[in-house]
Amino acid sequence: MLRENYRLQDFDFAIIYLEPLRIFYIFPVSVFIAYSSSIHLVEAEKRQRRPESADFREAWHLLKPGS
Repeated sequence: MLRENYRLQDFDFAIIYLEPLRIFYIFPVSVFIAYSSSIHLVEAEKRQRRPESADFREAWHLLKPGS
């Protein structure tokens, strides 16, 4: 099996659903492929700083035309 990295033209958005929490993350392809090999989505409130991925939590507005 030949594996390749995703490219910008492969898709527009990656939608990730965390079933136990019933939360969606909507990542533009450029953000998604920047994660490279794995994505860690932290939902705990006890972090010292807000994770960058929080900008994409339930970010349905990104799918609207002109966004």
